Amino acid sequence: MGPSVWMLRISLRPLTAVYGDCRQITLIFVRYTGLIGLYVPMFGETEYDPTRQFVSIPIEEQLDALGRAVDSGKVRYVGLSNETAYGVMKFLQVAERGTHLPKIVSVQNSYSLLCRTFDSGVAECCHHERVSLLAYSPLAMGILSGKYFSPEGGPSDARLNLFRGKYSEGESRYNLSNPSIRAASMEYIHIAEKYGLHPVSLAIAFVLSHPLVASIVFGATQSWQLQEVLDACKVELTSEAMVEINKVHKRFPNPCP
Repeated sequence: MGPSVWMLRISLRPLTAVYGDCRQITLIFVRYTGLIGLYVPMFGETEYDPTRQFVSIPIEEQLDALGRAVDSGKVRYVGLSNETAYGVMKFLQVAERGTHLPKIVSVQNSYSLLCRTFDSGVAECCHHERVSLLAYSPLAMGILSGKYFSPEGGPSDARLNLFRGKYSEGESRYNLSNPSIRAASMEYIHIAEKYGLHPVSLAIAFVLSHPLVASIVFGATQSWQLQEVLDACKVELTSEAMVEINKVHKRFPNPCP
């Protein structure tokens, strides 16, 4: 997920205000990569580079501003996004030191058949600290629907085609020229076919089966896309299907970190 203009505005004025049009927002995410938080190796990166760390707004200052937003009724809950286990624990630790600082209730990280890095460390932290996962990009930017594997390369208005060359963060993670991404995706699509499921149903059902997932975050530009996801929410994967999914994951672990 790339930084939004709205989040950029917040970062330029160290969380000193929440705009009036935020009244309908129930949860604000802090620490979008490269804005008001710390350096986080994501969007295709797998290793932490200490030379890229930079001075950021203190966590206590962030939570203090968000706490005032909660107290004024503009925000209900506070969560993190694109976060590591270290970051989650640090925000929780700082919140415990202050009597009025809000506790982080969720973390919004990428989670899909092609990206299960959440399970490597953040999941343990969230389990013990009662922090839920809001899984974004459960379809890996549409790759797991199979649409990009058609002879035409998918619809012209599909995001990876429409914004080609304009979305470096997304393209670094969802690089269709990566043979592991293509091979793993095709394996998952074949599993869906074997069990009589639409590829979208398999992908969404897998994410929702995770015990720490509170909800998923996805994008739809057409009503039929929304219906596909809603239908997928009713699917429960069999243990046999999960075994096959995990076999593919073992062969192609996290090709979209």
